Amino acid sequence: MIHTVELVNTINEKKVFQLLLEHYHASEILEVMDKLKKLGESIELKVSIPGIIICSIKPVNNDFFRIYLRVDLQALIIGSRTIDVFKCSKRSVGELRTALDEAILNISSVLSNSTKWQVSRIDFTINLTSDYVKECIELAKKGNDPYRYRDTINKPGSSYRKSKSVTLNFYDKLDQISKKIIMNPSEKFLLEEATNIFRIEVQCLSSAKLRSIRKKFNLPNKSNLFDYLRADIALWAIMSYYEKVIGKGDYYSLSQALKRIEATDWAMQRKNRIKNFLKFIAQTKSMSIAKMQFHEGKRLAGTETVVKGSRNTFRAYVKACEEIGINPVTVPKDWGIYYIPNPIRSLDLSEVHN
Repeated sequence: MIHTVELVNTINEKKVFQLLLEHYHASEILEVMDKLKKLGESIELKVSIPGIIICSIKPVNNDFFRIYLRVDLQALIIGSRTIDVFKCSKRSVGELRTALDEAILNISSVLSNSTKWQVSRIDFTINLTSDYVKECIELAKKGNDPYRYRDTINKPGSSYRKSKSVTLNFYDKLDQISKKIIMNPSEKFLLEEATNIFRIEVQCLSSAKLRSIRKKFNLPNKSNLFDYLRADIALWAIMSYYEKVIGKGDYYSLSQALKRIEATDWAMQRKNRIKNFLKFIAQTKSMSIAKMQFHEGKRLAGTETVVKGSRNTFRAYVKACEEIGINPVTVPKDWGIYYIPNPIRSLDLSEVHN
């Protein structure tokens, strides 16, 4: 349920000097301190601990410095890279506490234990499975953009949306790992682990977002990492954004979706409105574009039918589709695929809470 976290600890100049002595030759210390104090640069320590992605030092002022640790929690526990993510179980939390304290001590004896570090980033993550991962990525790109979220990179293999405080990354894990394995052939075992994995990441990157999580779940104002390691928090973060972007319904080709609507006991007028709505979504190829054009009104190609309505009507039509298990985004005709189960079906809630 969690992949990466970033932890921060503030220490004084004396402790920084002692820490640097554990990583640099004594003759190099003055030069390193100049970079930190005079130039205000951050420096990365060379740390070879599986699961520790980055360990860096950044000056706050002339007297105090921040130590940043970016950690892959599950990799830290097992001592090697893995596709698996950290489960917020009592056992996993205990294993993490031990592994993290050992890692911090290995970095430097002057650093506080894990309970004294603050969280500056947390990536709530889940691995869903699908036989149609590449197709699900393309369909997710056509999904809804939450308010003030934009795709700033538009890369193949990833449905990416970003705001000031949160990044949503829904991607093909096998595609991502395949590109990295070229650089490190010793990790080819990850290819098998990543097969059919549709990875969902909700990256909470700002103090404001973390503060809102603390408020919602009544966490202490000065929470440490272990306060956030709860399955209910992770599931809320993942599902709330997943439903905003993708929704609950399965993917159908337009022809199959229209048949499902026809098979309902809805009034004919309602059936026709929802059918035209789906044709309209397919025509715009984007829920977000469709939402903008719906208010203004848009003619369906090759017809005299104009699809138009309020924001509330748009939401009501989406809800109607959900009621009969249809995703408003339909499978393109040229794919030759008539049905793709929503990847969220692969989520085993009983496993999440164990």
